[in-house]
Amino acid sequence: MARKKKTEDASIEPTAPFWMVTYGDMVTLLLTFFILLISFSNMDEIKFNAAARSLQGALGVLEEQKMELQIMQEPPGGEDDLLLRTDVYDRLQEFEKQMADNIDQGDITVDFVKNGLMIQMGSRLLFDVADASLKKDSYAILNALAETIKDHAAEVLVGGHTDDIPISTPEYASNWELSGARAMSVVRYLIEKGGVPPKILAATAYGEYRPIVPNASPADRQINRRVEFLVTWQ
Repeated sequence: MARKKKTEDASIEPTAPFWMVTYGDMVTLLLTFFILLISFSNMDEIKFNAAARSLQGALGVLEEQKMELQIMQEPPGGEDDLLLRTDVYDRLQEFEKQMADNIDQGDITVDFVKNGLMIQMGSRLLFDVADASLKKDSYAILNALAETIKDHAAEVLVGGHTDDIPISTPEYASNWELSGARAMSVVRYLIEKGGVPPKILAATAYGEYRPIVPNASPADRQINRRVEFLVTWQ
């Protein structure tokens, strides 16, 4: 009986000293604690301010939240790129304030895309019907846009669009020529008057072939007559 009791006692002996188990638990807890400290240290002031601004809703809740998500996603460039995006965001906020009336009327829209943003302007803000010469009233709009993009944009693709009504004039044989001439007029102004570096600008003619809505009514055709600015950041 004594031998059996000794065997049972041996079977329940711990595989490691009790102090080592306690020490292991303590080390694990310390490791978790330091991981939390590191994660908190990455919550810098810029990210906090960006999150706070998302509550203001200058463009409405959905648009503002979408904008903040683009800024809060830290890019491969690290903190410097985050500072850049925050500066770009502030410039866009200023541009939207200046263009508030046009935005409210639907003549200007700003949509964030993967690498930057898409700005659309109704052609009636910039040009008279069947013409590619900039209206004087458009100068203030393009000046505000130039201030927004000229320092940090990597590329700005300016695209001209028309409706589907055929055009044939001594200046423009088709909608292709008209849309291209309008895009070039905008590019030329941004360079000569807005101070935007020529190397980041490009003009494209889309004619009538990329409508936003079907050309079913005068109002729909007005929507399709536009100039687009596809802006990508450095």
